[in-house]
Amino acid sequence: MTNRNGDQVSVQVSVIGPANFDGGSFRKDTPFCVKNDGEAAVVLEVNLWGMPEGEFIATRFETGWNPEIVREIKSTSQKTALLWGY
Repeated sequence: MTNRNGDQVSVQVSVIGPANFDGGSFRKDTPFCVKNDGEAAVVLEVNLWGMPEGEFIATRFETGWNPEIVREIKSTSQKTALLWGY
């Protein structure tokens, strides 16, 4: 499947891990999806894969897997379990 930019993307997740904010934002050099593994929706500031680097938008992430394709999540004080996957 391809996204609007013509990049190949998958609707399945085969690799997963915790989003660790060790002293800053969480960033990967591969596009990833976000799973809110908490009990309530959270608003996170993210850099979506097709956006210019350094530009962020605030987006509401419901519990479970979300459809956004992300490059980076700004450090957050919200206490929820976030997972990344691709």
